[in-house]
Amino acid sequence: MSLGSRVERLPRTAAADAGQHPVVVGRAGQLREITALLGQGSAGNRALLLSGEPGVGKSALLGEVARVMSGAGARVLSAVGVRFESELAYAGLHQLLLPLNDRIEHLEDTHRRVLRSALGYGGDPVPDGLDVSDSVLFLLRQAATERPVFIVVDDLGCFDRASSAVLGFVARRPAGSRIALLAACRSGAETFLDRAGFTEYELPPLDHDAAMELLGARFPGLTGPTRDRVLAQAQGNPLALVELPAALSGPQRDAPTDLHDVLPLSPRLRSRHASRVARLPAESRRLLLLLALDDTGDPGVLRAGLRAGSDDPKALTALSAVESDRLITFDDTNRRFVFRHPLMRAAVVEASTLTERCQAHRTLADIRAQAPERRAWHLGRATLVPDERVAALLEEAGHRAARRGDATAAVATFTRAAELSPRPADRGRRLIRAAYLAADATGELRAASELLDRARCADPDLSGSLTAATRVLLLLNGGDGDIDMAHRLLVEAIETGSHGYDAGDDTLIETLHVLQLVCWSAGRDALWKPFHAALDRLEPPAPPLLAACLDRLTEPRDVSWDAVRRGRRGGHVRRHIDALMHLCLQDFPAGRWEEAETLATEGLTICEERQYPFFSWYFEYHQALLAAVRGQFEESRSTADRITQWAVPRGVLAAAAFADHARVLAELGAGDHECAYRHAVAISTAGRLAPHAPYALWVCMDLVEAAVHTRRTAEAEAHVRAMREAGVAALSPRLALLVAGSAALVAPDDGAVGCFEQALALPGAQEWPFDLARIRLAYGERLRRMRFVTEARAQLEAAAEVFERLGARPWADRATGELRATRRSRTGAKHGSVTLTGQEQEIATLAATGLTNKQIGERLHLSPRTVGSHLYQLFPKLGIASRAGLRGALASLPGGNAF
Repeated sequence: MSLGSRVERLPRTAAADAGQHPVVVGRAGQLREITALLGQGSAGNRALLLSGEPGVGKSALLGEVARVMSGAGARVLSAVGVRFESELAYAGLHQLLLPLNDRIEHLEDTHRRVLRSALGYGGDPVPDGLDVSDSVLFLLRQAATERPVFIVVDDLGCFDRASSAVLGFVARRPAGSRIALLAACRSGAETFLDRAGFTEYELPPLDHDAAMELLGARFPGLTGPTRDRVLAQAQGNPLALVELPAALSGPQRDAPTDLHDVLPLSPRLRSRHASRVARLPAESRRLLLLLALDDTGDPGVLRAGLRAGSDDPKALTALSAVESDRLITFDDTNRRFVFRHPLMRAAVVEASTLTERCQAHRTLADIRAQAPERRAWHLGRATLVPDERVAALLEEAGHRAARRGDATAAVATFTRAAELSPRPADRGRRLIRAAYLAADATGELRAASELLDRARCADPDLSGSLTAATRVLLLLNGGDGDIDMAHRLLVEAIETGSHGYDAGDDTLIETLHVLQLVCWSAGRDALWKPFHAALDRLEPPAPPLLAACLDRLTEPRDVSWDAVRRGRRGGHVRRHIDALMHLCLQDFPAGRWEEAETLATEGLTICEERQYPFFSWYFEYHQALLAAVRGQFEESRSTADRITQWAVPRGVLAAAAFADHARVLAELGAGDHECAYRHAVAISTAGRLAPHAPYALWVCMDLVEAAVHTRRTAEAEAHVRAMREAGVAALSPRLALLVAGSAALVAPDDGAVGCFEQALALPGAQEWPFDLARIRLAYGERLRRMRFVTEARAQLEAAAEVFERLGARPWADRATGELRATRRSRTGAKHGSVTLTGQEQEIATLAATGLTNKQIGERLHLSPRTVGSHLYQLFPKLGIASRAGLRGALASLPGGNAF
């Protein structure tokens, strides 16, 4: 069997087949491509040159390919280039052929003598290079007759000239043999190899997901901002991803605040990159330091830096010297300078002295005079002693960063402002602002807690609403706090604080936002009174709460998606979570269920990774909803139970109500209308719309449907009346559809058709496919009962098509069952000389599935006694004595495939 055919049988690594983590994270695709190329039989593809930047993982991938090839049955011959051996002829060949020494001794005399001389085993002169190449090829082909030969060479740039010539010779002559060759070198490295026989393969950096996986596996406790900074600085370089976190101290890992300067390099990284910087002239290092600390690549920085530097004409050539040394390059597309290697910027900073960095920051502050945030930050880095002027500039820059959503930058800026504050009160105030943002916007609870402690140490008398808001956020996201305690802390801070009720006071407004979250989560009317009292005292007055809530719920999708995209790039975490919530809320009624499922999973991941456990239940709720409508009832119920078990002890009754919503849909889908009604009235009792609970409106039609099917006519009518009196239909197009559908459900037969037609004719009704299909299903059921068979079929077929498309299996089955009944109402089903009516056929079919008389009655709007009477008459017709015989009797009917 050839090497190629064996490799084709190994598309995955053995570790992956065993269910273990892959040896090389994020390289499964490249591993398959490389093994496929090496496994092809054409001469041009059996020799592969792998290139890539330092630390990109070439050696690890070479080792994994070698392991795969060995598993495929190949003999692996490997060598690594060594710099101090690069001048020794055939040093690399000696490594490669060491496992074949015994075979060399059994070669014919000419080849044996040539190889022994080349490898230094005999006293003969070094033979001609062509003779050595011929003998090596002869040896390899002879070894390949037993099993395929796979040659692996790492760090080809340090391979000696003579061995490189032999490799090139072998690579150009693989035809008819079972020899494959894989070599690796740095991108752009000079080698002695003639590449004519090689296919070149550039190994890219890891993508974002793979980089995240590698960091998570090696450093699972890394905080979010630190992880983001490592990802940004490493730019997918595996060595950097492993080495950068290892070089951090404990405080740097837990609460990084030095945002704009680079992370420190480990000794291994420093030795690889800093030496190239140290060789540069002083002026070149100064210009590189300006680029590294500015981190925009703006050519204007270098132009200004040249003017601010020496007047020596040699300074004008400094940039050319840097470019010629391949440290930076100019990106013509974006018109900016970029460091050629992601770690070179860090090496430049590490190679500088504190004095040089301070001077560079002062220069950059002058250059960035028209960019207040950057100017303030550079002044803050250039200042080493407390300075209120610089601290005030940093504080204003922190507010700017917070307003544009860059919470991580805002935390770092407020923290630096506090460090440069001469007065303890100012230091405490700025630290508490940093703590609040860390808790609210980045989810870094440990960093927020430490900043809060530092604020208290700076100002023991520190109090106020923002301090309370920070404590509450830590309490809620810490997982152990309860809603009542959070409410007390906030109300006390607001009512006893010395602040005025100025609507422009960010501190008060942010505290009120946290109080609003607490009140909404509690799901109890009593907790809202202090919140409304504070709103009433604001000057100018705040907008009505209901209007503000509706504005959030109807937020345009593009706005939410923009926040999601920014969040995925490391932006404001809370806004990312909020945007995912809004998108899930919009996706479910709009029928975008696959997207909702994906976003809910993303939301849960963020809540787990970024320390926002308080919001996890919301995404679990959407998972429970989707499981319910897809017929995965047990999964939906267990998820809802998990939400309730978390929520009730903490007083988060809104979450418990959301869980009940999922239960309502699950029981409606399962046909248990009694249970569905109990869960619906737990959210909002029949005939009353729970105040401060907008989610009560989402289940209004569910409650009415469950009430109608359980013969609670008065309760259903009362609930429809409550919706009309409250003007619910005017709040949104979807709520208008739910109100109209609910009214049609309770309408008497003589007015039902008009009510259903009115619901279906509402503008925009098609935007809510699941709700609209449920109304069509109810309309079709009513028409069939009224014996308008043809009209019923039209509604039922339209509903069934939508349910099938959405994947709402229980509702699709129900619509299909109704359709089956309409056809048999017209033609009947015969058993011998006996004809079953459509209603008898449907009752028998439902009874055969195991439903009780009560459940059948709820579905068909019949009393359990009427269902029992029909079954009593059916059994003799079908020749059976009990329900146990129904399935077989129905299956035996002509064309009667009821199941």
